[in-house]
Amino acid sequence: DEKTPHMHLSFVPLTPDGRLSAKEIVGNKKKLSWWQDKFWEHMVVKYSDLERGENASQTGRDHIPPRIFKEMTRLTKQRQKLDQLLTGIGPLNSKKRAAEISELLDGYIPAVEKMRTQLKKYSTAFTSTKAENEKLKKKNKKLSESLDEATHESVLKQLKDAKLQREYQETVVILERIPKEILDAYTHMGTTERDHPMKQGL
Repeated sequence: DEKTPHMHLSFVPLTPDGRLSAKEIVGNKKKLSWWQDKFWEHMVVKYSDLERGENASQTGRDHIPPRIFKEMTRLTKQRQKLDQLLTGIGPLNSKKRAAEISELLDGYIPAVEKMRTQLKKYSTAFTSTKAENEKLKKKNKKLSESLDEATHESVLKQLKDAKLQREYQETVVILERIPKEILDAYTHMGTTERDHPMKQGL
C-alpha cells in the first residue's frame, strides 16, 4: 500500500571477521526484535514521527502458520470426497463405496483430530481477531475513504481465519454424518481389519 509510508530494508549479515552468518548476526526472535528496536531508536533521532510497529509479544497475538491453512485445504478436499462417497452410496455399489470410505477415513479421522488439537493452540488468535473485527467495523464507519496498510492486512487475516474456522466446522459436520460405531472403530489406534465395519461390507 503506497499510501502508508513504510520501509523495506535489506542487509548482509557479515560477522566482524567477514563471514556470512545470519544465525550469528540476526539470531533468534528475541535478537531480531532487538535489531528492530535499535533500528527504530537510531532512526527516530532524525525522524521523530517514525512509529515502531507493534511487537507480537505485546499484542499477545499468535501467528497461525501457513502449514495450518495448507493442511485445512487438504482436509477440505478429503471432506468433499467423503461427502461425495456418502451421497452416492446405494445398494449396487455399497460394498465398493464402503471400502473407499474406509480407506479415506483411515487418514482423515486422525488428521481431523490433529487439526482440532492444533486449532486449540490458536484459539486466542481467533478470539482476538473477532474482537479486532468489531473494532474495525466501527472504525470503517468513520474512515469510509481508505484503509491504511495495517488495517488492510488485518482484514485479510480475519478473512483467512474465518475461512479456516468455517472449513473446520464443515469437517466436523461431515464426521457427524458417519455412524458412531464406525467412528469408534477408527478412534482406537491399532485396529485390525475385522474391527473395520466398513471393510466387512457393514
